[in-house]
Amino acid sequence: MLIALWFGGSAQSLKPATPEQSKKMVETINKATSAVKSIQCDFTQVRQSTMLKEKQTSKGKMSFSGKNLKWEYTEPNKFALVVKEENGQQQVYIQQDGKTKKADGQSGQLFKGIAQIVMGSVTGTALSNSGDFTVEMYTQGTQWVAKLTPKQTKLKKMFTSIHLYFNDKHNAVTKVEMKEANGDMTTITFTNMKLNS
Repeated sequence: MLIALWFGGSAQSLKPATPEQSKKMVETINKATSAVKSIQCDFTQVRQSTMLKEKQTSKGKMSFSGKNLKWEYTEPNKFALVVKEENGQQQVYIQQDGKTKKADGQSGQLFKGIAQIVMGSVTGTALSNSGDFTVEMYTQGTQWVAKLTPKQTKLKKMFTSIHLYFNDKHNAVTKVEMKEANGDMTTITFTNMKLNS
């Protein structure tokens, strides 16, 4: 259930950037996102499953600071996933019903992987992780879009592609589309974004 809530959209009318444009776009994004130290925003997550006819919609709040992330669901279920760096390692905790427990084992590793993608997505640093993804840049009107294709086996087992839609200032992601290996799609839209506040 928790894993399902992390994962759904479709990329339409995307125009591929030339290699020269792509290089400049990534440089611009990296420069802009490097100045972002914290993010607070609301999110709406829509999951389209191949197993279910109806889309699943969840809402909540996300906060990111340094290497810590809190992904708090407020609708329809209330719980939070918290990623903290402890002794140089990322640890994932689940907060629900006033209790906090560590996400260990396979689910903990999965949450860590997803958290890295989310953190890299909202800050744009995923574009720099050439060991993790192949990056292709596109434009959609005035918007810049990055398509990430996983290279690592563990990521390939989860996703076939991830699309990041950047804001006009190119310093934050406003939408993430994740296509899972099993055909499911998840779209996460960020609103009311506050940077460095």
